Amino acid sequence: MTALSSPGQLAANLPGILGFYPHDSVIFAAFDATGAGHRFRLGPVIRLDIDDLRHLPDVARTLEQSGEELVFAFVVTHRGEEEVEDVLDTLFALVRTSVMPIHACWVTREILTGEPVQLAFGPAPRPGEEAWSEEWLDDVIAPVSQSQAMSALLANGMLPDLNREETFEQFARFNPSFTPEECDQLSDFAHRHSRELLRALERGEDRIWGSFAGAVADIGLLLTEIDAQDLSVADLMADEEPLLTVGAMLGNTTLRDILIEEALRQPAPAAGLLLAAARTFDGFIRSNALALYALCALELTLSMRAMPALSAVLLEDPGHSLSALLFDACRAGAFDTLLEAVREGSRLVRAAHGVTDGVGLEAA
Repeated sequence: MTALSSPGQLAANLPGILGFYPHDSVIFAAFDATGAGHRFRLGPVIRLDIDDLRHLPDVARTLEQSGEELVFAFVVTHRGEEEVEDVLDTLFALVRTSVMPIHACWVTREILTGEPVQLAFGPAPRPGEEAWSEEWLDDVIAPVSQSQAMSALLANGMLPDLNREETFEQFARFNPSFTPEECDQLSDFAHRHSRELLRALERGEDRIWGSFAGAVADIGLLLTEIDAQDLSVADLMADEEPLLTVGAMLGNTTLRDILIEEALRQPAPAAGLLLAAARTFDGFIRSNALALYALCALELTLSMRAMPALSAVLLEDPGHSLSALLFDACRAGAFDTLLEAVREGSRLVRAAHGVTDGVGLEAA
């Protein structure tokens, strides 16, 4: 991220960082030192509903474990003055009791360009230090659409959602192209076919793909076709063939792990197909679809889409181990390390089943 030199600039980046416009929220932005003077690098950004301030000790522990050296807070709400003061008193109590070192806290009604941002509390300068410049006391929110954090969304044809609920609605199981009963039938078929396919591939008896390498090649061609035709998620949700093709690859751990590398090679069309699958299928296929969607989102630098997808999995299936591992790594902000580790794991599984790098389209 480019240098931010005022609270108004930092606040303008929050919708792009979170993936939605926060309302009635307390947001913590943590930074670590870069070693270059007074420059800091943005680390974890955590949002809480104002009505969920009981979770503040959990936030404090998360920030302490991340080792960040600077914490800013923003209170974003239309609530009345007395309620806002209660929130600020609660936050300042964390500082006073050394539970959380909030170095400065600002209040704004909403994250909109030109909206005033007022300093609620912050550190007094120590002897010999300069006082904070005026723009760090009271400011206005910079143009949100031009914020650095918005660039990844815009590059993928997206905008922040209007609220958190709208973000999570994207990951609900709902395919308007089929009735719920038809979706259940597709799910049953995909789960059954996935088990049968794995057995057939392991025995060399599969008549469609012939081998694991053939399956990978077909998936690669499918993703290339989706990209070339610019098929939307709605288009893919209406077509049984690509849904069942990817569903067969997501119904067991082996084929899922083989698929990961192929999906990350073409993350944009893969993300669309995986989201369509997640909205159609249930159970293990849906969980795997959302987990791999999250990986594709990270590859596209859309971390604000990855976390809600993983949260949706863990709410429905807390025991889904891949999503739990990905979620913990994402909370730590270790996106690049996570992607490389996952890709290496996928390559190992592929090699063990005769799929080598470069097979892709050439094997078709």
